[in-house]
Amino acid sequence: MALKDVGKSTPAVEVVRRILEGSSQPMRLEELSVNALNAWGRDFPNNPYDDMALIYKLASTVLKCNSHYDELGGQVPLVRREDSREEPKPLSPVLGASDLNLVLDDLKNLKLSLPK
Repeated sequence: MALKDVGKSTPAVEVVRRILEGSSQPMRLEELSVNALNAWGRDFPNNPYDDMALIYKLASTVLKCNSHYDELGGQVPLVRREDSREEPKPLSPVLGASDLNLVLDDLKNLKLSLPK
């Protein structure tokens, strides 16, 4: 997906918003991440392992996107830390990148859309 007028000074959240606006249906987070990296460039403001978590946090906190869990069996993924005695936590935008990376396989299949 080519975006017009996107440069290094375009905020990452604006790139994410434009991609979601151009989509006629909810978009998988993995697809959104690839489109954001292609539009913004490989200098996206984080390292490659955190990009998906960053885009999820931007979309869900700043843009307040609707989350669709239909391809995940309708269930919100749980974050389980191997080194912790805490109870598993449901996926949330306030989780850090390291926590989100624990459920990356589920996270990348989560679909997002802008609120109507």
